[in-house]
Amino acid sequence: MEVVRQHVEHRESYRVMAKRIRERSGRTISPTTLNRIVQNIGKRSKSVFEMSLELKPRWEGYLVADEKMVSVRGEHQWFYLAVDSSGDIVHVRAVPELTSTEAMKFLEEITTSLRYPVRGVSTDFDSSLGFAVQKLFAGKPHQLCLKHAFSSLEKLIGYKAFAQRQRWNQTTMRGEFEKLRDKKGIWVEKARKGFFENYREYTTLSKRHKHLEILRKHLHQIVFARAETLAAERLQAFKRMYVHALVKRQRKEAVKFLERHWDKLMIYHNYLGLPRTTNLVENVNKQLQRRMKTIEAFQSQTGAEQYINLLVGYLRQKPYTDCRGKRKHLNGFSRLEAAGVKLEQKDWIKNCLKNP
Repeated sequence: MEVVRQHVEHRESYRVMAKRIRERSGRTISPTTLNRIVQNIGKRSKSVFEMSLELKPRWEGYLVADEKMVSVRGEHQWFYLAVDSSGDIVHVRAVPELTSTEAMKFLEEITTSLRYPVRGVSTDFDSSLGFAVQKLFAGKPHQLCLKHAFSSLEKLIGYKAFAQRQRWNQTTMRGEFEKLRDKKGIWVEKARKGFFENYREYTTLSKRHKHLEILRKHLHQIVFARAETLAAERLQAFKRMYVHALVKRQRKEAVKFLERHWDKLMIYHNYLGLPRTTNLVENVNKQLQRRMKTIEAFQSQTGAEQYINLLVGYLRQKPYTDCRGKRKHLNGFSRLEAAGVKLEQKDWIKNCLKNP
């Protein structure tokens, strides 16, 4: 139990744990043995589905879905994850590939077996999940993640590439300017000429970057407007505003993207509580990734599933510590407690085990 606790809670690798055990007790134990200990506890752990079925949390009904990838013998193993708007992790399912069929099976298990009260769904731009949501939850609000949308717009107008090039150019120009004072003799004029050639290229790129920054600023104001009417007004103004010839094509592409996805980007304004981003499930993904850094790859799909079950069981019982804004009141409470579950046993490992 203590080995699993140290590995999961403190994110210690098996090699570090073996070294510390040897230093404290003088007993030699191999990292492979420690791995086997964690695997044995994982085999005895309830799946995320079984825990949800047993505890029957009082979910809010707004589902946030995403996918997660882990490595199994060098191959990609995908999982679908679903998180309730309360923050609790509803279900995790291993799938052979990301297809609409697998996504529909995943969502059907949530609605049919777990009897999840679907009021709405938030996803990123994954086409498989999007198709499955439209097929199963026709008539229910489907929100597309605003952060993913804005990131797609940045990529569409070419802002990210130019911003990266701009930072590189600034560093290069600063370095070349500082080197001028060290040049002597015939190298002075040659270095000065090369510097001004690079400077002219730099100013040309800077001019385009400046216009892209203006586009990006207006797009951010549209996507994250506080009301749909305000967003629509800003979009119309964006269409009419003067833009430099360098970025006219980018403005046109951005407008097409917004008009194509407008309804699903703005629907959260009409449904109180519907998450406008997939941050809730992205946070779970991030925490799983942190704890998987100590494991390069799994040796089997079953081992990966069991390990994920163990980690998710821990995350569902781990108290929040850094919630902000509207969720600040949840600090000190776990995901399960936020969903109305009261656990008699305080030990998270025992709560995860089928036969503690």
